[in-house]
This record gives sequence, structure tokens and C-alpha cells, in this order.
Amino acid sequence: MRKNETGFTLIEVLFTLSFLFLGLLTVLQVFPTAFNLERSNQLTSQAALLAQEKMETIYDQSYITIDEGNVFEASLSAPFSSFSRRTIVSLVDGDLLPSATDVGLKKIEIIVAWPSLLPWMPKQIQINSLIVSK
Repeated sequence: MRKNETGFTLIEVLFTLSFLFLGLLTVLQVFPTAFNLERSNQLTSQAALLAQEKMETIYDQSYITIDEGNVFEASLSAPFSSFSRRTIVSLVDGDLLPSATDVGLKKIEIIVAWPSLLPWMPKQIQINSLIVSK
């Protein structure tokens, strides 16, 4: 065997291939993470729109017709069947504390929830508003 031969040894080739393979695996890990993040953002946006939609239907009513109480919608109509929505209307006083009498202020809380990848930790978004009697 001659000592002046040029070229790569088997060890050099295997090391280079393994290094390239690890680099490729690292880059490929970014794609599922990006897809999951995009899906999470999409669900959050849909939940915010569902909450805003409910708030606008309440705004369209007169103060007197908005009943106090807690309404839970376990599943919304398709294509939003994975979402649930809770609407809480309560009387509050000038300090925004719960009130037994109507002083002309109602607090509206809308909570939209949806399942996450972790079943014991559902995601939710909440919006609050006040309605004043005119």
C-alpha cells in the first residue's frame, strides 16, 4: 500500500455523513413545531372571533332584555364544534363589585375554550365588557 494516496478514509466518510444527518434532523424538527404553533394561533384567533361574535349579539340587545345568569354552550355549531363558550352576565356596582340590585351596570364575561394537545389543560380566551343602561 502506498502512503501518498489521496482520498478519504472510511472513518472520515462515516463521520461526515453522521454530522450531515444530525444537521438534517435538527432542521426537520423545526417543521412540526412551526405547524403546531400555526395551528395554535389559528385556534386562538377563531376563539377570539367567537367571543367577539357573542359580545356583539349581546350589544345588539337593549339593556333590559339582557338577562343576568350563566349560560354554557358545550359545543358550538360546525365548523366550531371543538369550541365551548360560557357567557356570564352579572349586576355590578360603580366599583365593579357584584351587586344584588340593578344600578344600571351589567358585567359581561365571555369565555371560549377549546382542547389543547394536553387534555388536562384546555386553552381558553376571555373577554369582558360593561353594559350601561341608557
